[in-house]
Amino acid sequence: MRKPAICIFLIFFLLPSLMLSQEKWTLDKCISHAYENNIQLKQQELNIKLAENNLSQSKFELLPSLGAGAAQSFRFGRSVDPLTYEFTTENSKGTSLYGTTEIDLFNGFREINIIKRNKLNLGVVLADYETAKNDLSLNITRLYLQILFNKELVDIAVQQVEVTRQQVKTTQSLADAGSLPQGDLLEIQAQLAGEDLKLVNATNQLKLSTLNLAQLLDIQDFESFDIDKPGFENVLIAPLSGSSKEIYESALLLMPRIKSADLKVQVFERNLSVTKGLLSPSLSMNASWGSGYSDRIMEFQTNKIMPFRTQIDYASTTSLGFNLQIPIFNNLSYQTEVKKSRIALQNCNYQMELVKSRLHKEIQQSMADAGAALEKYRATEKSLTSLQEAFRYTEKKYSLGLLTSLDYNVAKNNLFKAQSDLLQAKYNYIFNVKILDFYQGIPLELR
Repeated sequence: MRKPAICIFLIFFLLPSLMLSQEKWTLDKCISHAYENNIQLKQQELNIKLAENNLSQSKFELLPSLGAGAAQSFRFGRSVDPLTYEFTTENSKGTSLYGTTEIDLFNGFREINIIKRNKLNLGVVLADYETAKNDLSLNITRLYLQILFNKELVDIAVQQVEVTRQQVKTTQSLADAGSLPQGDLLEIQAQLAGEDLKLVNATNQLKLSTLNLAQLLDIQDFESFDIDKPGFENVLIAPLSGSSKEIYESALLLMPRIKSADLKVQVFERNLSVTKGLLSPSLSMNASWGSGYSDRIMEFQTNKIMPFRTQIDYASTTSLGFNLQIPIFNNLSYQTEVKKSRIALQNCNYQMELVKSRLHKEIQQSMADAGAALEKYRATEKSLTSLQEAFRYTEKKYSLGLLTSLDYNVAKNNLFKAQSDLLQAKYNYIFNVKILDFYQGIPLELR
């Protein structure tokens, strides 16, 4: 009675975990997992928080500064009372209180421009974060398609090995019957050994590509990691619609790296305004209040020490002042800073043009690669159909002893190469099409 209960318990609790460990990863799941766990993205998120803090701090700089303090002093021997300014040789004590505040009334709008610059800097960091996510997504897609390509290569290699094994048996029978020389048997056995090696190499490439994706996703359990194989029902191997110029114009509006480059130009423009503020006069206002207590201050009528509260009112002082600073000559350091800011702005404009040019070249390259892959796919598809028919004919003739093993191996190798070329062209086309779709704002997905 206990054994069935134990079996039910194991099935109930272990089956879900086994199914979970065997769950295959889709491209969307891989990308979502990377967004949540990638260390570089987490570092970018910290940069965003730092930029937000810098923006908040620059806004707080507009507020007046405020300070207060108190001091307690004990004087022994001859000293000067700080409130009565009288010399005394007796021990005394006193308390002083003060408060100060200061605010910039005008400084060439430097604080305002710093706030605007920091706001633009925050936009740059956010755009860089999106750029990092895009780069990560494209890298995951590339590795994902590489695994799919290697999976199909393994399938082809397995089929080739199975076909050759059957031919080894056939050749063995023909050689035993005297229809084929013993050398043909040795040659077909050597072909089988070579194809076994190809299968091992293809399997190793599959494991390596799977490991690369698992490491990019920071997955520790590499052995149980596997991806889902889409059917590509919605992927049509057809001529591309649209031109590289149209895709480029769309990418200029959508790609965060372009937004980042444009915001950086605005940052340097605002930084130029900040440095120009150094040449402007500045005006500030300050106010202070102070008071104190001393045991040397006496009331006139009672000749007793004046009470603490009364002394605070009696000894209080208030001041209000304005400070105007006009830069006249400072070894041309401010003018030099302005020139440096202008040069940095010009360099940033050049950098933005480089980013745009690089994007345009990437789109043109993807268009060219996709077009070349399409032509190769069509040509290889036609060739593959002919080679499959030729191989079937060769296989029949070889089974009848009408062809040598060399002719059979040549036909078989040609068929394998065509199948590999067709796979390579297909996945190269799919990857470049996905890149072009991505530049137009279409999410990365494989179906």
